[in-house]
Amino acid sequence: MTNEVTRLHKRNCILREADHRYVYDPEGIAEEMAISVTGVINHGKPLVDYSKYPEAAPRGTHVHRAMEAIANGEKLPDHISPEGIDCLDWYEQLGRMKFWENMQTIACEHTMVHRRKSMGGQLDLVCAYKDKVILVDLKTKSASWKGPSKEDILGYRQQAGGYLYLLSDGNDAHGGCWVDECRTLIVTPTQTKWLPAMDLEDCYLQWEDCWDRYSAYAKANPF
Repeated sequence: MTNEVTRLHKRNCILREADHRYVYDPEGIAEEMAISVTGVINHGKPLVDYSKYPEAAPRGTHVHRAMEAIANGEKLPDHISPEGIDCLDWYEQLGRMKFWENMQTIACEHTMVHRRKSMGGQLDLVCAYKDKVILVDLKTKSASWKGPSKEDILGYRQQAGGYLYLLSDGNDAHGGCWVDECRTLIVTPTQTKWLPAMDLEDCYLQWEDCWDRYSAYAKANPF
């Protein structure tokens, strides 16, 4: 398929893997952001005990690497993650999707920051698919996954809103990228499933509500 889209330029920021911190101008001032989009969304919520699901986080990270390779037309990384987690079934489900034959990548694993808000985020994929520009967020689940909860769906909307905000208003945005639709892609070892398209205005509003709550707390607790 001929690439007819303009890819987003890389912004002057990184996600530092060692401590999962977003850093603006890493080769210069190296300014660390105070929080991430997901941190804002999860602020005030009970912490998830990931010790109960030790394979979930490394598997999710590695399947995201596979999606990035597919989206960029590159060779897939080994299906065994650096932590020794076998992700082959998730790889195979992703690779079977006809979606890849009809989309053009605009940005993948795109890192963004907003210095004034001291916030960073990394979207999974923005692509042109037929006549739309779609922001895609990938979620990996186990074989026992039956569907999203109301809390899941709300979180997906909030996260999409945060990424839309950084796309248009983050540092080095240069006009951002017009998005027509936000979708969540669920990948399990047995299936892939697209959740219904999310209303863009609702995503923005849900994000603004999250930011307002976090900002109010941060102002009341500056130290």
